[in-house]
Amino acid sequence: MLRLFANRWTLSALAILIAGVGVGTGALGEHSSEPGQSRVEVVDGQRVLRAPGLDGWNERMHSPRDNPSGSKLFGAAFHYDAFVYDKTASSPKVAGIIRRGTALRLGNKVTGAGCKNGTWYQAVPFGYVCSSLGFHISEEPKAKSYGVPPAEVSNHLPYQYARVINQRAPRYYRMPSVQEEKQARRAMEKKGPTPEVVSSLMEGDYFLALADEETRESDGAVFYRTIRGRYVRVDDVDLRNPEPIRCEELGRGGWRLPMAFVWGEDRELLSLKGDAVRVTGKAEKLARFVIQEELRKDGVEYVIGAAGAIRRTEVRVLRQVKRPNSVPANAKWVHVDLSDQSLVAYQGDRPVYATVISSGKEGYEPPTGLFQVQQKYISTTMNAEDPIDGFYEVEEVPWTLYYHGGYALHGAYWHTDFGKVRSHGCTNIAPVDARWLYYWSDPEVPPAWHAVRFHPDTTWVYFTN
Repeated sequence: MLRLFANRWTLSALAILIAGVGVGTGALGEHSSEPGQSRVEVVDGQRVLRAPGLDGWNERMHSPRDNPSGSKLFGAAFHYDAFVYDKTASSPKVAGIIRRGTALRLGNKVTGAGCKNGTWYQAVPFGYVCSSLGFHISEEPKAKSYGVPPAEVSNHLPYQYARVINQRAPRYYRMPSVQEEKQARRAMEKKGPTPEVVSSLMEGDYFLALADEETRESDGAVFYRTIRGRYVRVDDVDLRNPEPIRCEELGRGGWRLPMAFVWGEDRELLSLKGDAVRVTGKAEKLARFVIQEELRKDGVEYVIGAAGAIRRTEVRVLRQVKRPNSVPANAKWVHVDLSDQSLVAYQGDRPVYATVISSGKEGYEPPTGLFQVQQKYISTTMNAEDPIDGFYEVEEVPWTLYYHGGYALHGAYWHTDFGKVRSHGCTNIAPVDARWLYYWSDPEVPPAWHAVRFHPDTTWVYFTN
């Protein structure tokens, strides 16, 4: 039996929409939404500054449209990652990536070295592909999927993800027989050799991207098949469907800088009127508001918005900064404030988006300074060895923007603890925000492409402490 994950978002999306219109636990009283702040509701007699739901956010940033170009030829990728090159030569550079199962529009044949046993073709809108290096050439805009589902680019998570919950769980090249699985389980417990059907015993911290679910006919055992065609037992993993988190577009609904985001946990909403500090309600984790005033009272610093005051240590404050001199006047650039774990996107001198992030923990701090986006991926797999936490592997990390060697801005589906440091050097962003940033930033990844590398059009990234 085979079950695809194609409709996995239906129920969760419905739940989000319900949450977005104010249905929750407890009796609700009146609610209001001042310009530049999260909605305030009364729940069981308590004022609550809500963190916003998804509220149709994904529809605000569309994936690129595949506009007809009059192409008569297509290149159907059969390598998992098939390359588009910058030139026809013996040692060309990779300009982009086409994922297996995708058809790329092609132009004319061209001559050049480096395409042994094949033919070079112009790629649309730029670059070149070799017919013997990952592409079937045809007049049909279709590609055999080879079991690789397309990324769901209209959603904030392009795949269904899962975490491996059993140490040394087997990952198989194919569906194992009952006897092969028994041998693999013994190897998992270090009681025997590993059978050839096992691609790896996953020892460390593993996150997988899943394609579908299959049942072994002989005994009804259920397995997940991963995006890369490996198999894992359903019992060895836990599906990851984190609650969607999104931040704010500036210039809409009264949102502007400076802003405050509640981080870490729910916090007390306070009144500072009179001599005493009085609790008037709570502000949910990742609720946010435009700062109207900042003050110190009895040695404690507070930030104040339309809904009330919160202690300065309990919020991340996002302020406008000056555009670096090297950034052109109307260019797109991103400022990451490591002290306040925040990110603001700018078009020239105008801030357009604000969110909170999780950067590298102690010993893994990202470099400060000014950089440029070098590579953009819908998703890419990351792995490394942590001297304390051990080996980790994270499949298909979504909406990844590399800006300096192995350092990147990317979506994180394995936690929702944004606003505090916790990564291994990259900058974790909520997937909804990472998708917004991916489609807003330059260079644009063309339709049907999975990645673009080293394009002259770029976005600047500015890190400060």
